[in-house]
Amino acid sequence: MARKSSYVSPSTVRGTSAFLGLVGIVAAVVGTLYAINGATQAGAAVEVAVELRGTDALAGAAAGLPYGARLLTGDGIGTVLSSWDSTVAEQLLSRGDAAVLGLAVGLGAWLLGPVLESIAAGRPFGGRNARRLAWLAVVVAVAGSVGPLLPQFGALAVLDRLGLVGPESPFVVGATFSFLPFVVGGLLLVLAEAFRQGERIDSDVEGLV
Repeated sequence: MARKSSYVSPSTVRGTSAFLGLVGIVAAVVGTLYAINGATQAGAAVEVAVELRGTDALAGAAAGLPYGARLLTGDGIGTVLSSWDSTVAEQLLSRGDAAVLGLAVGLGAWLLGPVLESIAAGRPFGGRNARRLAWLAVVVAVAGSVGPLLPQFGALAVLDRLGLVGPESPFVVGATFSFLPFVVGGLLLVLAEAFRQGERIDSDVEGLV
């Protein structure tokens, strides 16, 4: 037996769309301004997450840091390094993930808004929703993989400026890449394909009327 009542009312969907649009605007503006503000702090201290080669190297690393650099907190893996005389690039990279995340949320909200509005109107397979979901998959994959890399590159830049990237460095020199955003993006592409087929069926039905 077909379900007569809806899982979510049209008014709830429209409210969600409006809230998502507001969140997207705030995230895009705040994330971008946060990164730009970092660029104005060049010369001041920059804080980056670093990883020690072993937890027993914490004391040695703290003692061997150049003037103006110090370890703030951490247990060897989640360690934060603070260094004065930062460059514009270091400040931007250290905050780059916030900017990328904010812009991704803003773009995602812009793409999802029309999809939610068409669902509320009872026409989920209209208005190029499949293409919007496909672009959303690209945004998730790119932002989710590139964003976390930027602070890691910032940490490498700081370590290089401090002369702590050699084989004797107590810090792990490298970057970690995650494939999870591509998995999520792939799932969104599958959803986009389902919408594309729905759009084709909907178009064929309209042609028969």
